[in-house]
Amino acid sequence: MAQRGPLVTAVVAVGGLIGLMTANAAGGLVSASGSSPTPAPAGATQTEKPTTEAPTETTAAPPLKTTTPEPTTTEPPAPPPGPQFPAEVVYTGRAQGNPTAIAVAVKGEDSAAYLCDGKNLELWLKGTAKDGKVELKSADGASTLTAQLQANGSIAGTLSLAGTPLDFDIPVGPPPAGLYRGQNGETTVGWIIMPNGQQVGIAKTGSTEKPAPMLDPSKGGATVDGKFVPAEKVTGETTFG
Repeated sequence: MAQRGPLVTAVVAVGGLIGLMTANAAGGLVSASGSSPTPAPAGATQTEKPTTEAPTETTAAPPLKTTTPEPTTTEPPAPPPGPQFPAEVVYTGRAQGNPTAIAVAVKGEDSAAYLCDGKNLELWLKGTAKDGKVELKSADGASTLTAQLQANGSIAGTLSLAGTPLDFDIPVGPPPAGLYRGQNGETTVGWIIMPNGQQVGIAKTGSTEKPAPMLDPSKGGATVDGKFVPAEKVTGETTFG
């Protein structure tokens, strides 16, 4: 048998190396022991691990707010209105336990008053009339009169005459009863005519005072010291100069 030369041996070695490289390229590596790993089948995929979702937190609903209804306050009904003054009226009479005559005239929400003793005491007052009550004061503010309308139609109150109280309860003085005032020059006269016809008044001329003469309202005045003094009916709106 003929012996292989070195050239033949080199060719064989090179061929074996090429074959090994070809096998590796086909997907199988030749291990030192000569065994090749089994290639994974085509199309096979790795098994994915199941995804574990975090547990959903359950938020408890807030407690319902309980609204306590506020107690209903029922206001007591307004008291019925008390007696009201007529649109225009005059009250005349005397103080209790005293001969001083008092007259109070009311018209709308205005009032005027006069008091005298028929000798040397007289006083005029002005004020208001509202909700069945009159409140008056003298020009100097030293004397006041307050009175409340009564259920029987009279007015009852107190006259504070320079600090001296005089209580009274006087009725309506229907015409020709009422309050009258006249002036002529320096002479000024005030008259109070009672429901029974009695008259109380003072005539003043300058610093002289004396009882007023009788007044006949139908004649519109009276004569004082020889001169006629016209008389006008006093209402709550009458003002005094």
